[in-house]
Amino acid sequence: MRKLDEEATASTADIRAVIPPDRAQNSGLSLPTMLLGALCVLLAIIAIVLAAVSMNRQNVFNLGPAQTAAGGGSDAQVAGKTWLVMIGHDYGAHEYIDVQGNLAGYHHDLIREVCEAAGINCRTVWDSYPNCWDSQAGQHGRGGQGAGKVRLNCRTVWDSYPNCWDSQAGQHGRGGQGLMNGWYDACTGWSRTRLRDGTFSFSKAFLPTHTSAFYVRRGNPGNFDVDDISGKKIVFLDGWVDDEKCLARQRSITGSVLPVDKIVHVADTDKFMEQISTGQVDAGWAANTLISQGYYNGTILQLLAPTSPEQCMLDGSAMMSRKDNNFTIYWNQGFDKLVESGRFTRLCSEAAQRYGRVGTVACLNV
Repeated sequence: MRKLDEEATASTADIRAVIPPDRAQNSGLSLPTMLLGALCVLLAIIAIVLAAVSMNRQNVFNLGPAQTAAGGGSDAQVAGKTWLVMIGHDYGAHEYIDVQGNLAGYHHDLIREVCEAAGINCRTVWDSYPNCWDSQAGQHGRGGQGAGKVRLNCRTVWDSYPNCWDSQAGQHGRGGQGLMNGWYDACTGWSRTRLRDGTFSFSKAFLPTHTSAFYVRRGNPGNFDVDDISGKKIVFLDGWVDDEKCLARQRSITGSVLPVDKIVHVADTDKFMEQISTGQVDAGWAANTLISQGYYNGTILQLLAPTSPEQCMLDGSAMMSRKDNNFTIYWNQGFDKLVESGRFTRLCSEAAQRYGRVGTVACLNV
């Protein structure tokens, strides 16, 4: 046993002789080594932060000049933005297709002049009106502060009106898919209403307001009574401000709140007239300017104004855009310059002569 104990003791001593003493207890790390380690950790943290910022910046979506207008960005960024302005073809002398098949009308002239005054290059985009604002029968519609002269690129694009604001029988009106989905930055010639104002932003108005009226066959063979429309079927222009919600606000008219089966929506003014002239509906409800602005010559349809029409517009026609888009800010800058110089008044007078064969131009007194 003793021999075993001696061997065990010797073995332990041999092991202790091989293993060096614990340096941590005797000496510790030197100062240069500690500083070098701290520096490496700091550099690693900085590298991680920079990598994260870089990845995030790659996923940022630039919504046009919004950053510049709010104080961020630069003139170069704004100048690189291409603005798309939607325009249609069924707005009398304001928007139409001429005999050569070209888009024409007062709105094209206005866009060119305002954008030039603002220092922006504008082009129009054609689309259907409901793609800017969509309202369906029986339902509610839904949907830069730069000090210098910033050069902006704008393009006009043709599209159908429902792509701005859409309205269909039995549903609430809503913002059209074109404007809601960012196909373009603005839609031309749309009026502010209570419903639209909650969905989109609007520029200063460049056309006056109007009230609504009924349209019947010439001579009113059905003896349509503007004061009582109970049980009557009425046709509306899809997406226009004069929808069934506007009619429902006419407190002087009995039966103004129509059931869904008495509401008809059509896409354009030709179908509107057809519904009335063929007796498919009892009357139409639309702007009281359709005959005076040349949509109809008055030989087929007759206008019947309500006894006490109530205004459905908060303001006249303007540029309509999404709330996260600052196009209307730049537009207003150019529009103000046009008004101050007197060019706006002259432009409307010239348009009245140039497009008079198509219809009258509604000039706004400013």
